[in-house]
Amino acid sequence: MKKSLLLMFAALLLGTFTVQAQKYGHINSQAVFDVMPGTDSIKIKFEAFQNELREYGNTMVADLQAKTTKFDQEAGTMSQAVRKLREQELVDLQNRIQDFQNNAQNDLQAKQIELMQPFEDKIKEAITAVSKENGFTYVFEQATLLYADGGEDITPLVKKKLGI
Repeated sequence: MKKSLLLMFAALLLGTFTVQAQKYGHINSQAVFDVMPGTDSIKIKFEAFQNELREYGNTMVADLQAKTTKFDQEAGTMSQAVRKLREQELVDLQNRIQDFQNNAQNDLQAKQIELMQPFEDKIKEAITAVSKENGFTYVFEQATLLYADGGEDITPLVKKKLGI
């Protein structure tokens, strides 16, 4: 009985030390990202890509508007067969514009991921290294924390690890 009581006390004591040994940290990775060298080029490249898509889309819309105006002007003199053919051409062009807009949105999202991924990978590697070096069990993103009482802000440590 005395032995089992001693074992339970030892297990309880060991469990308490284990919980106390855990170290928590939090980081504002956006603040790190914002000051990383080279991130300003992401915005420039993304905007150039966005402008390229916008210009192409505007060209398509202008083409549709011109064809619609021409159709409206000539509609009274067209045969029924020509009218149906031209109406179908306008509908097809509208559908192509809609498809382009949907694909352009997907392309923009893919481009953003492509441009940001190398920087996000560097931040994640630095977070992992800082966490291991400083004995952190968990590191949370500060932007998603609803409440935190304690823990250490590792943002400055990660910036230092990245040389910024």
